[in-house]
Amino acid sequence: MINRFIKPHYKLLSIFLLSGILLLSSFKISLSQETEIINSLDEALSLALKNNSAVITAKLDKLQAEQKVSEVYSQNLVPTLTLNSRYQRAIKKQVFYIAGQRLEIGSDNSLTNTVDATQSLPILGTPVFSGIRIAEYYLRVKEEGILAAANDVKNNVRNSYFSVLLSKAVLDVNRLTLQNAQDNLKVVEAKYRNGVATEFDYLRAQVRVDNSAPVLTKSERNYDLSRKALLNSIGLKSIRDLEVSGTLTYDSNEVWGNTDYVINQVSENYVAVRQLNINRKINEELVRVDKANFLPKLYLFGQYALSSSENDGRPINDYRFFNTLNLGMGLSWDLNLFRNSFKVNQSEIEVKKNEEQIRDLQQKLRLTAESSIIALEDAKERILSQQKTVALAERSLELANASYRAGALNQIDVQSAELSLSESRLAYLQAIYDYQIAKAGIQKLLEK
Repeated sequence: MINRFIKPHYKLLSIFLLSGILLLSSFKISLSQETEIINSLDEALSLALKNNSAVITAKLDKLQAEQKVSEVYSQNLVPTLTLNSRYQRAIKKQVFYIAGQRLEIGSDNSLTNTVDATQSLPILGTPVFSGIRIAEYYLRVKEEGILAAANDVKNNVRNSYFSVLLSKAVLDVNRLTLQNAQDNLKVVEAKYRNGVATEFDYLRAQVRVDNSAPVLTKSERNYDLSRKALLNSIGLKSIRDLEVSGTLTYDSNEVWGNTDYVINQVSENYVAVRQLNINRKINEELVRVDKANFLPKLYLFGQYALSSSENDGRPINDYRFFNTLNLGMGLSWDLNLFRNSFKVNQSEIEVKKNEEQIRDLQQKLRLTAESSIIALEDAKERILSQQKTVALAERSLELANASYRAGALNQIDVQSAELSLSESRLAYLQAIYDYQIAKAGIQKLLEK
């Protein structure tokens, strides 16, 4: 009877089983697509430069500036052409009476087509080449904007990347601390049951385990938050989570030259300084443009006209057209000289403001570079010091555990050794993190 039930439904059960396997496999694939694995800092930087919105927007700004340059070239070097077409219907014509006769002037229908061409002459008050230079400077500003955006993004990614490695290392330390506390609790509990350890020692060991668990939970949350911050810095919009392989290490491979050289390079070549220098050149060109307004502007013009005037008795396809062509030179001169002088003064003030901004920024960059170098050297000294401290703390904990088992030390000494080791490891990791952050800050300042 069972076989009679199974056989008719065998095919249906097979279909359900296959569908379940396919759904499970597709679910696994979707999960894998939502998690990105970062194997190195260079990989994270490469992804950020491709996906971060700030870099993409800066590149679009550059494309827009390129179109603006083409527009300015077209406006200044190519004649302006204007087509006008006009049809006029005479509702009431003008009338004259000559010798008692009534005469009408004009036609019932008038059709006029004109093409006007104007071209400014790049002399006197027409600063054609200044306008072109301003547009090209504007393009250079946008190009520097791409570098500035890329530098900010790379610095944010570096900081976020090392934050992930730090939180990951802290998590490992807290896991090891909890494991040590649990192992110590087992030893104390065994000695307490055998009457060798006091209840006070047992309770201290239990409290140590209970206190370590929330610290581990907090470090796990910090690790999750740091990964999300890195994901946001990279700009991966279709990815929900990422994993970072590797550990927080000390490389000490920076080669930048002496302190004075680094400070001078930063103050002279930092991207924000270059942008301000370009803005100053733009304002200097604007001064030339405003001064040119004191002079007359010359231009050439031409007009070709095709027109016809006919009465209602003639069909439109039989209209008689005649054409004219006129060429000439024009002059325009803005005689509001006082208003022009005010514009010149404002433009010159903008140049002075740029110069002051450059000096102020260079001074701040010198202080920032010097502070970063000091922080880097301080972190390197702490790393070397903490390496020795961690080794001593590890050996102290080994001796304390062995002595406690032998009955030579009490539980307080063991916990004190555990606390010293945990603090030493965390201080060592913090020193490495501070070193990497200071190094990233100097790299940002030196980016070309």
